Amino acid sequence: MRSPHPACLLIFQFLCLFPLVATATKDEGGLINGTVTYEDGKPAEDATIYADPLGRSLGAIIPHANSDESEHFSIHLARSWFGDFAVAAEKQDEDYPNMSQQFYSDGKFRIVTLSANQPTQAVVIQLGPKAGVLQGTVTDAFTNAPLNPCVEFRRASEPNNFLSGSGLVKPRYKLLVPSDTDVLFAIYLDGYKTWYFPNTVVRTKREPVRLKPGEKKIIDIRLEPDASAKSGCPSAINSR
Repeated sequence: MRSPHPACLLIFQFLCLFPLVATATKDEGGLINGTVTYEDGKPAEDATIYADPLGRSLGAIIPHANSDESEHFSIHLARSWFGDFAVAAEKQDEDYPNMSQQFYSDGKFRIVTLSANQPTQAVVIQLGPKAGVLQGTVTDAFTNAPLNPCVEFRRASEPNNFLSGSGLVKPRYKLLVPSDTDVLFAIYLDGYKTWYFPNTVVRTKREPVRLKPGEKKIIDIRLEPDASAKSGCPSAINSR
């Protein structure tokens, strides 16, 4: 859930991944390749590296590749995609978020430029910092039925830097938040009162959550029904 502008959620078309090569000709298009490591410099196998186009929407899945057992990756790009890219990595199974997303990185990502004169760039990408983890369940406060609501995160010090959408794909959730950062957290669904952290339906009483790298917090959320509530998150995604 991210674009160069944090309020946007873009969907990009999948690109084929090619074997690691050192150069790319103008006819072949462009190439971003290199290595990815952990914060301590150790090789990071099976991390996902993204080359997120900046300043333009290409109507496709963000170009990406996974690192191999020797930490190498290669992302091949068509010439029509030349320009600036935010290049960063994630490894969600180890709680490293996608740092090409403004919400997680606060813009502190590696920018790589491909052009006809320089179609190949070699980079070293580092994972981290590790995110904080929110996990738990979301249910109807009266019936205990599982719900699939939408989520909104905002950096408390930068309200315009946010991430939102139908991020709770299942009623049992796991969400990554920027570590050592005050984050406002809300859950919403049509037909229910919006829930705010720590546990209130009154927006003025919400508080930020702040987690250390790798810290986990379990929150079981119970949404109060309200037939008149229209949050913009259709109740059709309700799993009842």
